Amino acid sequence: MDAKEFGAKLKELRKQKKITLLDLKARTGYSDSYLSQIENGYKDLPKPALLRKLAIGLDISPIYLMNLAGYSDSYIDVENGHVKPTGNEPFKDEKTLNERRNIEVSLPCTEENKKKHGENTIRELSDDELRRRLFDLHDLLNMKVDLYYKNASLTDEKRNKIKTMLELIFD
Repeated sequence: MDAKEFGAKLKELRKQKKITLLDLKARTGYSDSYLSQIENGYKDLPKPALLRKLAIGLDISPIYLMNLAGYSDSYIDVENGHVKPTGNEPFKDEKTLNERRNIEVSLPCTEENKKKHGENTIRELSDDELRRRLFDLHDLLNMKVDLYYKNASLTDEKRNKIKTMLELIFD
């Protein structure tokens, strides 16, 4: 795919998501004129770091944009925005993005309960309870696992702010 084709597809994706160039500017940090030049094919195909920011701004998979830009035998290193070769097949089209797949996630499988007399007991959580906790915001925010928002790690202070906001909304 050349820069003009890529830009047209990028513009189409942006419009499908009802995102203006000014919105994308705010989400990526790139000027609206620069983004317009990419969409109109006046710039070369974007490098992986820019593709990653565009994908985050458009709320789509970075791998999908990598594939569109011609990095078909590569994947994006999410933390650094680099391209590394891999034997994995990238996404073929947008339909593939919505397919389900299994990934392995490690969660704490025990829960510590404090009793009134200062004793602590530990109980093992069932698979069903672990699955539920994976998608329960309260449990997730209280787990000792790394959580992220827009690729930034949540500090304890930010977790507490989120918990406070959710309590104000739901309690």
